[in-house]
Amino acid sequence: MADKKRYGFVIDISRCIDCRACQVACSLENSVPLNHTRIWIHDQGVQGTFPKLSRTFVPYNCMHCEHPPCIEVCVSGATYKDPNNGLVLVDQEACIGCGFCVEACPYDARYLDEKLGVVDKCNGCIQRVEIGQKPACVATCLGGSRLFGDLNDPASDVSIALKNAKSLFRLDIEGKDIDTDPNIYFINAPQSLTSLVTSDAFKQQGQAVPREPKYTISEEGWKKVLVPAIAAGIGASFLVQATYFTKQLIEGEKEFDE
Repeated sequence: MADKKRYGFVIDISRCIDCRACQVACSLENSVPLNHTRIWIHDQGVQGTFPKLSRTFVPYNCMHCEHPPCIEVCVSGATYKDPNNGLVLVDQEACIGCGFCVEACPYDARYLDEKLGVVDKCNGCIQRVEIGQKPACVATCLGGSRLFGDLNDPASDVSIALKNAKSLFRLDIEGKDIDTDPNIYFINAPQSLTSLVTSDAFKQQGQAVPREPKYTISEEGWKKVLVPAIAAGIGASFLVQATYFTKQLIEGEKEFDE
């Protein structure tokens, strides 16, 4: 078993009954405002022809990507990937509420809390996980659709579910400058549900999810101009200090020799 944890979700689509207990539990556990949610259930609508009809529901939340676009545009460093477990988290004390990350997230999994002026999203209920409990959505999932655990542990619930899955896919986005590599795995989807990327149920306000990350002019400037400039400035400052320190050291050795 790997020493480093890699937390993630496995969603068994065949077991979701659209009860929305997970949404209620998540909102209560994390004090989510009534006009927002950290997690969703997407109704795929009625499929097939009468009398052979079916309906599929797909639970959904932050993908906790291996390469999250939201981190790239975070001005204050509030959004980060936990090095100990791989979860993508938000330090709300450091968040300045610019909203860049909200637009950059290709899964629309973030929202700006207007009252607090900070960004919020699924954090895997890390406050529960750290004391040995399951995330609120997983603990209250009546159908057992939502699973959470260490993907690096072959004995975890998520690893066992992946091993026994009849089908599996992820909403991965790959492009020239992006490869999200999400840590949510969807399993046991019906044969008719071959791709959520083009599914009508994942279209909201004329937009498909996942979508390409959106970067405003200011965000592009932050990524392409300010970040390199700051890095160069830090490097130059370090070089000046190193040079000054070396000079002092040499002069001190000369005085000692004299």
